[in-house]
This record gives sequence, structure tokens and C-alpha cells, in this order.
Amino acid sequence: MLVLSRKSQESVWIDDLEIKVGWVRFNKVQLLVSEPGMETPVSHILYPNDKIQPAAGISLMMIRIQPEKVRLGIEYPPGTEIRRGEVP
Repeated sequence: MLVLSRKSQESVWIDDLEIKVGWVRFNKVQLLVSEPGMETPVSHILYPNDKIQPAAGISLMMIRIQPEKVRLGIEYPPGTEIRRGEVP
């Protein structure tokens, strides 16, 4: 499992899938999941230890929620490209 820290409005790309932290409030987080061609991203509200599967073979787990950032665990198949949103 890859673990990344993300702040509000920061994203991570998993191949062509964008996962963006919408907001962080107390013990919950809004994740926005979008793929090419989608008009509106899908919104998920996660609490610590919640897990979602936004695409086949990819799962995201909310590991820790802090006031300004979250720790997100990502499981993915071999050969999957992972990059932070701020890195082109």
C-alpha cells in the first residue's frame, strides 16, 4: 500500500483517474473522483478507516484525518502510474 499526505484541494492521479481532496472537517473528508470525459466528479465522504474502490483493482483507504491534511492509502495493480497533482 502506498500512503500519501494530501491537503484540501490537492490531488493524486492514478493512471487517468483523478482523486482530489475537496474538504477536511473534523473526522471526515470529501474525496472527488473524476475520469476523462466526466462532467462532474463523484463525491465520496470518508471517515478514518473507510475504504472505497473507485475503479477495478484500485482501492483507497482513509488512514488518518488531521486538521489540515489527510493520509490516504492506495492499493493498485502492478504497472499503474501514480503521481501527485502538483507534479506534471
